Amino acid sequence: MRQFLAIPLPEELKNELGEVITPFRGIKGLKPVRKENLHITLLFLGDTGSEEKFSELSRISFSPFTLTTTEIKLFPERKPRLIWLELEESEELNDLFNKITRVFEVEEKLKAHITLARIKWLLPQDYRVVSEEIGLANPFQADFEVSCFNLCNSELRPEGPVYRVAETFSAG
Repeated sequence: MRQFLAIPLPEELKNELGEVITPFRGIKGLKPVRKENLHITLLFLGDTGSEEKFSELSRISFSPFTLTTTEIKLFPERKPRLIWLELEESEELNDLFNKITRVFEVEEKLKAHITLARIKWLLPQDYRVVSEEIGLANPFQADFEVSCFNLCNSELRPEGPVYRVAETFSAG
């Protein structure tokens, strides 16, 4: 079972993003993320998780903080593979991320975002449609509070991944 650490999103934000994603449904070569799966990935663990490491996560101390979204973009700009919503730089998020990476003894860099869709390929006319829809949705600014992060299990199925929260680590 694949695992990852993620910040859950409030339902209101998921609903708003679900509206943004709707025009992308049905475009060949593009797979929107299901609304219930929207989140901010902190660290992908693959199959490397261990109970010892998870108990260390419960000792991470952080206070609730606010994140702000900025704009929806194609990433990378040349030959895009994702449509994502960027977040403003956050010292509190970086601090939490650094504490997590120390537990797992990895050197990663955080590029805070919410993946809205994955792109395998786009026909030129579909690329134009996607670009126009992104333009209509921008700027996409929303504030939300982060008071926890989750250990999630990911099960790959033909209809798409299914994520289940295995454990929640709360601020405090």
